[in-house]
Amino acid sequence: MQLKYLLFIFFLLVFIAGCEKERVYQSIYEGMNARERIINPSNDPNHNEQQSYDQYKREREESFKKDN
Repeated sequence: MQLKYLLFIFFLLVFIAGCEKERVYQSIYEGMNARERIINPSNDPNHNEQQSYDQYKREREESFKKDN
């Protein structure tokens, strides 16, 4: 019985992680942009206007479509 309970919890966690995958990717992308701005500050006012994750994802998908 304990094995069934552990398997249930495992599959539940895998399912939850799969549902939140896009949010995780977005958080990683935004965190890396913030880190880049902190480590390499710029005097250029347009430098702080980073591309959003949605824009990045669209451009990435378009690039893959062009390659195929």
